[in-house]
Amino acid sequence: MGTALHAQSAGQHPEFSDRVAAGELPPVAERVSAEPEVIDFGSVGTYGGKWRFGLASSGDDGTLRQHIGTNGLVRWHHNREDLIPNVAKGWEVSEDGTEFTFHLREGMRWSDGAPLTTEDVAFAINDVLLNSDYGSLSTRFKSGDDPMSLEVIDDTTFKIIFASANGEFLGQMAREEGAAIVFYAKHYCSTFHPDYNDNLQPLIDAAGVSDWQTLFVQKCGDPTEGQRWLNIERPVLDPWVMETPLDGGATVVSLTANPYFWQVDAEGNQLPYIGELEGRIFQDPEAMTLAAIAGQFDFQARGIDAAANRPVLADNREAGDYELYEVVGVGGNYNWIQPNLNHKDPVVSALFNEKDFRIALSIGMDRREVIDTALLGDGTPWQTGPWEGKKLYNERLATQHLEFNPAKANALLDGLGLDQRNEDGIRLMSDGRPARFLIDIRNTYPQIIDMIQVVQAQWEDIGVAIDLNVVDRSLHKLRSANADHDFTADSGNTTLSPGQLPSALLPIDDSSRHAPLWTEWYTTGGTSGIEPPEHVKKRYEIWEAINSNVDPDNRVVLYQQLSDIAADEFEAFGVTKNPSTYGVVKNGLENVLPGMVSTSQWASPANVFMPQAWYWDTES
Repeated sequence: MGTALHAQSAGQHPEFSDRVAAGELPPVAERVSAEPEVIDFGSVGTYGGKWRFGLASSGDDGTLRQHIGTNGLVRWHHNREDLIPNVAKGWEVSEDGTEFTFHLREGMRWSDGAPLTTEDVAFAINDVLLNSDYGSLSTRFKSGDDPMSLEVIDDTTFKIIFASANGEFLGQMAREEGAAIVFYAKHYCSTFHPDYNDNLQPLIDAAGVSDWQTLFVQKCGDPTEGQRWLNIERPVLDPWVMETPLDGGATVVSLTANPYFWQVDAEGNQLPYIGELEGRIFQDPEAMTLAAIAGQFDFQARGIDAAANRPVLADNREAGDYELYEVVGVGGNYNWIQPNLNHKDPVVSALFNEKDFRIALSIGMDRREVIDTALLGDGTPWQTGPWEGKKLYNERLATQHLEFNPAKANALLDGLGLDQRNEDGIRLMSDGRPARFLIDIRNTYPQIIDMIQVVQAQWEDIGVAIDLNVVDRSLHKLRSANADHDFTADSGNTTLSPGQLPSALLPIDDSSRHAPLWTEWYTTGGTSGIEPPEHVKKRYEIWEAINSNVDPDNRVVLYQQLSDIAADEFEAFGVTKNPSTYGVVKNGLENVLPGMVSTSQWASPANVFMPQAWYWDTES
């Protein structure tokens, strides 16, 4: 991978050639910029064809993010170890780790043809991210309590400055959240911003929203939210642009190749090769699996990769004209169960904040039975954190309270005063109500649903009842952000690699669903949320020291201190290591690299495994 010196002889989609001839588009050499990025792996492909995939619901924006990606300044190489240029052609970091200078690609354009310059960066940072009227600033853009600042040097060069060293920053920029710096096209999004438009009310009224902030999100989206797929007019930097949006009434979403996309192959041909993407929306997981075995998907894992589906997917390979590909687990936990320590019900909150209650639930779970029943035996009992052999592996964090010991679990619950039961055998809390709770699960995780159904029966044996609350991603996230949930069950990919917030070790972002209001207190500087106890504040201090430390050995020591406190507190618990799962890839789809992973840290396949370089072999 590198930077092309020129693209004068570059190829392009035949449709684009026709549009150039008609005067509707400039020549391809002008569209891909003077400094396109070269994607050089596999073989040089050919243009054409369609990529068909499935979405698990009309709220399944996660599949679009995983397939299309969110293009930030940097990205991960497909070896999953090295950070490499992306929208930025290069960067420099000061010796003290406080200044990051980025260089944009000369002549790069948004999907509508408008130039990408540091004006867009300044708009994103100063008018959106640092705008307290718009929202609070993510810890990804801070060093300690201090926000980043911006220095614009010229049209393609800018510097991001921190008050203290920020050793995590480049890794953060490779995540979808970090892409916010080059996500908002100023020429378009400023139309919906009060600093640039003093007559917003007609637009607010026409959109049927209450304020400019909601209007802005509706029109310009957010790198991590579903709104980014609603407005087909929004300029993007992605390989494909929306044609049919993902809205509540959609049955299919569609995308077409971006005529101004800024990557080329080894011979200078503009990417992507595949010109059309079609995502069919399902409401029934079984229907999605049936579509897969009927050969109706060209590349798909999400929504069909439950272990229970593996035999039927394997048996139908010939009939469906596809092969299976492995999605590799790389760390963390496949099913991370989080009780809400900030519960609004004081009786439930007091119970959940008892460490012995959490230990009782953990040892009241027969993980081997869960793995054998729901995952066909493919898994290893695990709490959370990096796996053995990694520098940040912490044995106690990963392996404590894994034993199945219902007698001890019952004794712990009795010791908490839960020694009375109702006629159904469910323990009674201090106010006489049964210990019956909801556990929120995203509908895109059928395998987690299967696992929790096994856990449900096991916990009922020790007198704690849970009812499954299967919801779409947006509601799952909203309920946990507002601390409206009892428990959540979700994937916990705590690999603790650069750019990954250690959300299992301290309440740090929206995936720390065990303590959303402590997270809010931290991210808002104490202006909202709930002030956490001292052991949480101590972890925040350690996390800030990690961020401000550029010595890798010192950072390992600090991470272990963080892990030790998290192990002491035991705030949430896991079921099994992330096992490998399997998806389908149609025969004839070329340049699909092995080694895809099951974590949001490295979006699979987008941004890492580069589906814009995939193509159809029409001769096979």
